Amino acid sequence: MPSSIPIPAGRNSQLLGAASSSQLERMAAQLALRAGKLAASGLSGLFASRFPGRGLEFSELLEYQDGDDAASIDWLASLRSSRLYRKSYHEERELPLILACDCSASLYSQPALLELLRQSAALFAACAALSQDSFSLLFFSEALELALPLGRGQRQLRRVASRLCHFKPRWKGTNLAAFCQLLQRVNKRPSRLFIFSDLRCTGYHGALSRLTAKHQVLVCHLATESIKAELPQNLWLALEDPESQRKSLLQASALHELAPEQNQSRQHEILATGAEYLRLDEHRPLLQQLFNYFRQTAKPPA
Repeated sequence: MPSSIPIPAGRNSQLLGAASSSQLERMAAQLALRAGKLAASGLSGLFASRFPGRGLEFSELLEYQDGDDAASIDWLASLRSSRLYRKSYHEERELPLILACDCSASLYSQPALLELLRQSAALFAACAALSQDSFSLLFFSEALELALPLGRGQRQLRRVASRLCHFKPRWKGTNLAAFCQLLQRVNKRPSRLFIFSDLRCTGYHGALSRLTAKHQVLVCHLATESIKAELPQNLWLALEDPESQRKSLLQASALHELAPEQNQSRQHEILATGAEYLRLDEHRPLLQQLFNYFRQTAKPPA
């Protein structure tokens, strides 16, 4: 459970200074209020249908009767007894929602992406609050930086909004692979895990694939559009990595060529792990993007 995830000693997350605390509290209250209103506009119903907070748990074997669902037949048990048996399930196993937020420098150095992170995480938290599901909040960079214990309802939503607005990361880098490995070791119960990240890291696909074997994982790719200004093709740009401070040169013509290929590659690689993929663009209305995602991925009625 998130409340038992260890945070390295002496490396706890920090909060912003007391001088801006009142302003941040107002921001957190506004964030929780706005998220609650948007979730109540119909998004929470789509969320509950697409990511139900309770899962099916095996109950018992029953003899198959005419009209029962043939897909529920337990063929091994039927072969052993020479009679048809079906598996019976009941809806009892709770699936808590874990909101895992990337707080690396590559994301936190971009105000628009940071705001998209806050708004999207708060909106999913509001959906969970309306569904009376338990949910928690995690922040990770090079290591886990903050773990908010599970809770329910509007009070938990306000806690999440407060952390989203107050939290200040300690480290600059990203290690999504280590974070996935930590969750796999510590969080033994099945859960719904939503990862919010700009995905400016590599080497995490194996760990993510193992995590999806037990948990329902949605990777929310927080993305920014490539530069659309008309730049001379032969212009060279000086770039600096906010995480490593490494500097490099990139030709302007490569900006438009690399971005679509990288986005398609990320989506393909994440889907191959068994996780779901949702791209959220900072320049498009968030609510519209979420409605489109839920409608496009809705499961057809049986």
